[in-house]
Amino acid sequence: MRNSAVLSVVLLAVLNILLIGCGHDAQQDTQQETARSVSPTIETNCIVHYYKTNASDYITWQQHGYNPEAGFFTAVSTEPIGTVQCSLQEDDYDSSGQKEESLSDFPGSFWSKDLATILFYSFCAGADLLETESMAAGENIKIEGQWYKSLKTAWPRDVSVTVLQSLVSGRIEWVQLDNSQDGLVWLARCYNLRYNNELDKRIPRAIDVFDIRNGIASRDLMVRFDYKDIRGAQIPEVTD
Repeated sequence: MRNSAVLSVVLLAVLNILLIGCGHDAQQDTQQETARSVSPTIETNCIVHYYKTNASDYITWQQHGYNPEAGFFTAVSTEPIGTVQCSLQEDDYDSSGQKEESLSDFPGSFWSKDLATILFYSFCAGADLLETESMAAGENIKIEGQWYKSLKTAWPRDVSVTVLQSLVSGRIEWVQLDNSQDGLVWLARCYNLRYNNELDKRIPRAIDVFDIRNGIASRDLMVRFDYKDIRGAQIPEVTD
């Protein structure tokens, strides 16, 4: 009897392990399937300047994709080290081909989750492609003599992102990202708006990302994105 009881306990333990493993695999498969199902609705080409503190910079050509409703951003470029790419879907971030010594001070690699996040909000909120009514409003902030309404975004959950809406134009003109864990405080400016017939929106053609750990007045330009082509993505037709 005792041996039968021990055998039953062992079998139950093995069964639980198998069930947990199956559940974990199913969850991973679901997450991967969800990631594969998201694709850009907007495609762009841009020139990117990575600035260094020694007054030089690294210039490259990148392709960016956006899906505002899904919180999705992707970037790809061909560098001397090979293909560099990243993807962001709200809190989920993935990248490859990151290291490049010539980038020097920042970003140390071409992409990070923080950089992808602040760029997503700068482009999409700056182009009025995001719903802001549900964002939590904070205190008004003054930048360069202009007043802005601060709106807290719902994601990501591990850092604080605030979009700043001009009280004059009603447009999102700045985005601030605070990562207290890494000691980062960044401010992005989206500007040079141009009307896009296909999207029926005024789209920011330039986005600057600054380091403002020492205050806004002493902001240090880290990266500039200069968009040359913005268009709706060509969605492939599904055939039976």
